[in-house]
Amino acid sequence: MKLVSFFFLLLYSPLLHAGPIPTDTLQNMLKRGEYDAVIENLTISGKQHQIKNGYPTNPGDQILLLIAKQAKGDTLTTLALQKKLLAASPSQEQEEENLKLLFNLGFKFVTTPSVYFFIQEFGEQLAEKYQKPRAQFSFLQQQFSMRQMTGQPGDIPAILRKMKHISTGYDYLLCLTNMHYGLYYSGLKNDSCTYYFENFLACIDDFMGKPNPYFLNERRFAAKKDSGMVASSIGEYARHYMRKGDLKKAGELLILSEKHVPDTSSFSLLKVQNQITLAAIYADLVNPAKAEDYMTSALAICETYALHRLRDTHVAAAHAYVLMSNHRYAEAASAAETAYSNFAEGMNLQYPQKQALRVALCKTYLEDYSGAKRWLDSANVLKTNTDPETNFLLLMVMGEIASGQHQYDLSRISFYKASWLATAARAIGWEKEALYRLYLSEKKGGNHSKSLSILESYAQLNDSLYRTGQDVALFEIESAYQKNLQDEAIAKLDAQNEASGLKLHAQELTLWTVIVGMGIMSVLLIWLYRLYDRVKTANQIISKVVQEKNILLREIHHRVKNNLQVISSLLKLQSGYIQDEVAVQAIAEGRSRVQSMALLHQNLYKEDNVTGVNMKDYFDNLIQGLFDTYNISADRITLHKNIEDITLDVDTVVPLGLITNELISNALKHAFPGNLHGNLYVDLFEKSGNLILHVRDDGTGISYESRHEGFGSKLIQLLSQKLEADITTRSSHGTDVILTIREYRKAA
Repeated sequence: MKLVSFFFLLLYSPLLHAGPIPTDTLQNMLKRGEYDAVIENLTISGKQHQIKNGYPTNPGDQILLLIAKQAKGDTLTTLALQKKLLAASPSQEQEEENLKLLFNLGFKFVTTPSVYFFIQEFGEQLAEKYQKPRAQFSFLQQQFSMRQMTGQPGDIPAILRKMKHISTGYDYLLCLTNMHYGLYYSGLKNDSCTYYFENFLACIDDFMGKPNPYFLNERRFAAKKDSGMVASSIGEYARHYMRKGDLKKAGELLILSEKHVPDTSSFSLLKVQNQITLAAIYADLVNPAKAEDYMTSALAICETYALHRLRDTHVAAAHAYVLMSNHRYAEAASAAETAYSNFAEGMNLQYPQKQALRVALCKTYLEDYSGAKRWLDSANVLKTNTDPETNFLLLMVMGEIASGQHQYDLSRISFYKASWLATAARAIGWEKEALYRLYLSEKKGGNHSKSLSILESYAQLNDSLYRTGQDVALFEIESAYQKNLQDEAIAKLDAQNEASGLKLHAQELTLWTVIVGMGIMSVLLIWLYRLYDRVKTANQIISKVVQEKNILLREIHHRVKNNLQVISSLLKLQSGYIQDEVAVQAIAEGRSRVQSMALLHQNLYKEDNVTGVNMKDYFDNLIQGLFDTYNISADRITLHKNIEDITLDVDTVVPLGLITNELISNALKHAFPGNLHGNLYVDLFEKSGNLILHVRDDGTGISYESRHEGFGSKLIQLLSQKLEADITTRSSHGTDVILTIREYRKAA
């Protein structure tokens, strides 16, 4: 929590700075701790500052003297100066200058909390006296961040109550108050933070990117400050869900946070933190490729902004974790060694201890047990207060070493303890790793029934994490797509506004053309050329956005197809454990329906048109798949196709494909029992404004009961209603079904 608060303090300091301060001013003398020199300069006659009754007459000099006296512990003079400044009635301009000076001075004393708090509290008093609620709120924000960072939460409720009181009537301040309440409760690991964070996220978009006049900020920083603040808050909200073990929600929140982080050096630390956290989440969610992508991005940011210390410590440690998830243990050990060496230069010995244990664990996976013991000894030398992660790594290393020495009883005990610890800490990635190692230990120890039970638990957890990872990845794609749509809409609106302005300008030019004549005509021609060039550029931008949108849609269809194939494979796998023939048949039918939808999405991502499906190709693949599913040879049932080359909208193809799947499946299963030979006819064409689907066979026919009572028949009826289609069924000399579809759409 202290790290998060420090991020906030770092975020505010460069953005709220009112401009560069020369090194030879009294402010920098204060920062260097030259308090006596400042006091002498401001209180002794003959210096450059006007003195009256022992105090400088300039309010800014009075503030500098106040800070110097406070730092020296001169309480009487400090109280007198405070009283003098609070009693004065300066101009509006002087009020703002006084508050700005105090605000900028505060950041010079971040490492001296007593002086820092004095400045913030006095700034708050002055802002209240001057009736500047936005400035008063900002001084409270600085107190909040420092209290969080220095571990003094007891004072925070009073600060929050003041924030809430000040924000009455100011929607923007009320929104920020919700953010600070969320941060406070998140630091306490209290679920109340969700209420305040959700309120904050619901309202902050109304203020994003809009003018927010505030004299303590340079205007050019206003949008970036809000954007960075939102990103940091969402990041802390995500970490709350990580502590609860909800990686899906945490991942989605961090993806939203990424969209808001400004692309500047001031926010590089926050961006790196988000990247390595997302990498760890994707590693736990069985998506090592995405995890590696985020690590690559984090390393690139470190190189861009020369964050070499961060790269060789926290980023290297995160990279080791990601590499281990991808079973690249030698590379993971190297990354962890780098982190260990650089962490050892700091004060917190927990960091190098964890990396030493991680290296030891990688060594055991590589069966280098002597190396593992050396690194285990290095970790044990660092005496620290252990935390759950340290204990987990220690148990895993001890379990692997015991397993390597064929002491399977000891290894099982260690892995069971590690599993229990992971469950208690809600660390799903740890739990998965502990289960897998426990399975191997039981298997090597000869306890096969127990090992199979543990393997099943591991497989279920791994599959669940994989599916969650796919959901998060799909959310990321959809978020990027929505952002592109939003950017496109904004670009169109800007183009319309620009076009309106250009139209008015054109009218003025026309009037001048009539008056001035041919001279203005040349200017108009130049303007028209520039307008053409501008429109051409705009069209290129729009074309690029549309291309990116199509790529994203194609990727979505690709992932949906993959997920449907996973479902089909799972159904096939499940059917192998079922003895009931009826159930097996039902699962086979379900698989064929899933496959028909998978084919649809496969066509969508392979074709240029991502919103429509070519029916000729789709029916070819669908029918061939059904012949393969039911093991029908072409010489036993002869297929006759007449499919028009038309492209239909997705909303039409989904029900039409399922209906066709049912009709052809019924024919292949029931029309030709035994080894009976026959013919199957499938036609799709347009006629008189309707779409006609005609499926016919010359088999044994179908009974009236089968026509109306089976699940497939009911499914056809429901889907036909959606298409507003009429069904005609005849059963003489085989089965003949004609579907006349009135409600269908072709692809745009």
